[in-house]
Amino acid sequence: MKSFIIFLVILGITFGLANAMVSDNGYVLISYNTATFESTLWGLFLLIGLAIGAVWLVWIILKLIFGITGFIYPMTPTAKERQARKMTTRGFVEFTQGHWKKAERMLSQAADYGSSPLLNYLAAARAAHENGDLEASAEYLRRADHKEPGAELAIGITQAQLQLASGQLEQALATLTKLHKQVPRHAYVLKMLKQSYSRLNDWQSLAALLPKLKKQKVVSDEEFRTIELQCFEALFKQAFNNGRSFTSLDQRIKPAAQVWNSLSSSQKRHSAMIYRYGKCLTDLGAEDKAEALLRDNLNKHYSSDIVLLYGKIKGKDLSKQLHFAEAMLNERPNDADLLLTLGRLALRNELWGKAREYFEASLRLSKRIDTYNELGRLLAHMEDHESSSLFFQEGLRLAAGSVVDLPLPGSHTRL
Repeated sequence: MKSFIIFLVILGITFGLANAMVSDNGYVLISYNTATFESTLWGLFLLIGLAIGAVWLVWIILKLIFGITGFIYPMTPTAKERQARKMTTRGFVEFTQGHWKKAERMLSQAADYGSSPLLNYLAAARAAHENGDLEASAEYLRRADHKEPGAELAIGITQAQLQLASGQLEQALATLTKLHKQVPRHAYVLKMLKQSYSRLNDWQSLAALLPKLKKQKVVSDEEFRTIELQCFEALFKQAFNNGRSFTSLDQRIKPAAQVWNSLSSSQKRHSAMIYRYGKCLTDLGAEDKAEALLRDNLNKHYSSDIVLLYGKIKGKDLSKQLHFAEAMLNERPNDADLLLTLGRLALRNELWGKAREYFEASLRLSKRIDTYNELGRLLAHMEDHESSSLFFQEGLRLAAGSVVDLPLPGSHTRL
């Protein structure tokens, strides 16, 4: 119905115009200087209509030409941005497929005209790095910094990641140190700093970083404990190497004491730290100091490593050392490690029978190579060679593990 009404209106207008054209053609005269133009009114309207149509046709043709040209080489800002978006998408597709050279080319070209040059340049830098072109990778990062001067953190993190991946540890550390000053609580920067220090064996710097790693929860509690022990184990080894060349005992143990003093109060209560410090002092010849350290901590922070080390140390007062260890036996009567330590301390006090009892009691609880060897050595000096040989054989069998208990020739056998 609506369409029919519109048709009637158009038909009425057409008849009205036709009637006006027949009844009165009109007359138009346009004069300018010596030139004149004469026409009927309706002729002028027709001419204007044709001119408008011609302009419209030229506009359509030009639009088509520029459209085709823009597809090949974008000329307008809008066309360039549209083309950049397409190149970005294709570049990331190539990147995920491992086509580094194509990805680098597309992403870098898209960065020049797209609306996200930072993202494109960072991805192009990664692609160039994967392709082994470190110089190009660095150049893309410089371009990213030039395009986005406020994105130092993102650019710096990417740069540090690429430097760590390519083994440029010193450069990575310099980059991360600068970033750490800008954002001291940034978890990922701290994590990469941890990696840098660890790979550079810079244990002192890593030790100083440990509180921040814990506070910012950069690593899990279990990983933190592992890193902490690894770090201070390395520091005590360094302290031993630095101190062993000195002739004075005070000078020898000074590096180890510095490491110990750098520990927090909670770290000093850790049995592994106590053991490492005590072992370092023992290896440096400061057994008196090591014995005092272990004696002060054994009751509060007992561990197998500490009690076994205590049995190998020769303190100032051997009798007092033995009585202290025997006092612990009241609370730990079935501790094989403590009994082994008591046997060794009894040997130092030349209490042969007591030492044998302690070693045998330890073996009843746990079969240890060390205990077999200690007992075999003791019995050999007590001229019980038959029993000594049996204990040594048991120790060897336990050490070998894979030795099968096969028949062996007797003493009467002739070869």
